Formats: sequence, structure tokens, C-alpha cells
Amino acid sequence: MDIYVTEIKYENEALKCYADEGTEGLKAASRMIVDSDNMTFIYLLDDGEQFRRVHFVKETWSMLRTHHGAEIILNTDVILTDFWDELDYLVENIDGNNNYGEAFEIAVKEEFIQ
Repeated sequence: MDIYVTEIKYENEALKCYADEGTEGLKAASRMIVDSDNMTFIYLLDDGEQFRRVHFVKETWSMLRTHHGAEIILNTDVILTDFWDELDYLVENIDGNNNYGEAFEIAVKEEFIQ
């Protein structure tokens, strides 16, 4: 199942992310992947049987960059553990790596690598 972050607010030193689907019973998997074709970073949640994909589309990236390091809470009930370590690893890996596609690499550089 795909879950899309539709709103992000910075409150009380945390990024509070709100999604289009409920997240009750889901646990942070502390892993991220990308969908370079759709310009999205994906954080994985575990429901005990399979992974659920939380999409951070390009429009959310500026909030991520601006508040880098803040605790990230999804729908008030799931803390996205290791989010920053995973994101930083991906950004570093994407820089100069043609496997992700030129458009995605350029977009990531413009937002996260100054």
C-alpha cells in the first residue's frame, strides 16, 4: 500500500507529517528507498506482514531540507526512526550516480546539495 504525505508542519521542534491514509498499527522500519521516476523518497513502514510505502514527493523536499534533523512524526502516531540517516545516505549515493536517472539526480542536487 502506498501512503502519500499531503501536509507537513513544523511544530514543537518536530516535523509533523500528515498522510492520506491511516497509520494505526504500523511500525517504522528504519529504511528508505526512492522512486526516481516519480521523484519521491519512500520511507518504509511495517504492518507485520508487508511493507507500506510512505511517499515524500518533491513538493515536500524543501520542508525536509529546512528542518533537517527534526523528529519526524507521521499522523501523530508513528515516529520515523533513522529517517535522516537514511535520507542522507540516499542523497550522498544519488550524487553523481546515473542509475537514478538524470532528472532525479538534478532535482536532488538542487534541493539537498548546495
